[in-house]
Amino acid sequence: MEKGYLNYVIKKGDTLYSIAKMFGIDISHILFANPNINSNNLQIGSNIIVPFGDVVPTNMAYTYELMQMNITTLKKVYPFLVVGNIGKSVLGKSIPYLKIGNGYKEVMYSASIHANEWITAVLLMKFIENFCRAFVQNSNIYEHNARDVFSQVSIYIVPMVNPDGVDLVTGAINKNSQEYRNFKKISNNFPEIPFPDGWKANANGVDLKNYQPIYKVLHLFIYKTLLVFLLFFIFTILIYWRFRIYVFSVFSGSWLYLCQI
Repeated sequence: MEKGYLNYVIKKGDTLYSIAKMFGIDISHILFANPNINSNNLQIGSNIIVPFGDVVPTNMAYTYELMQMNITTLKKVYPFLVVGNIGKSVLGKSIPYLKIGNGYKEVMYSASIHANEWITAVLLMKFIENFCRAFVQNSNIYEHNARDVFSQVSIYIVPMVNPDGVDLVTGAINKNSQEYRNFKKISNNFPEIPFPDGWKANANGVDLKNYQPIYKVLHLFIYKTLLVFLLFFIFTILIYWRFRIYVFSVFSGSWLYLCQI
């Protein structure tokens, strides 16, 4: 038995209805978890996946290993999920992505870029689970029908961009290991940041947030906006003082002329 599902062996007299009733779930969950099953011809001795309960926990430190276990379970329970990898971390961990939907509109979400913000990985993983459950039940998620969203949008999710850093912060890296000592060596250069709780970067000490294209665009936009504002301010001040000098000169000239009269 795994968290979120079990492998059930079909027995004589079993029907999908009786199995679903036994585990207190809707038949649709069994059908979606076993897309090749023939509900009218169940084979005695064959195995089927029976989903039950929640998969993604929200009451514990969310390590890379736990996330990978959850992804494996979600893929078994919801085989319409697409799972792949976008690359590897510094310490060689695969960085997984999950895809929901097959629509022409595409959107991507990522989380745990900063290691000490690992709870965002839980948030996205729980969203995936809730979306899949709503899809199977043909119900709404955030006031939108999940099946409508599935058919119109392709949602790509990278729940843990920085698995090395997350494992450091969540305590999954042994304090006696060489990896931990490498982290600590880098941390010694930043004594004002608590270690390991305040760690944000990857295993090379690189803050991945600073390398996001949108981050660079925002920085450039803010820089240019501030520069334009500063130049405009200086220009306004110069015009203002030039105008005051001009008025003073005109007034002084007029006064001298009147005095001569």
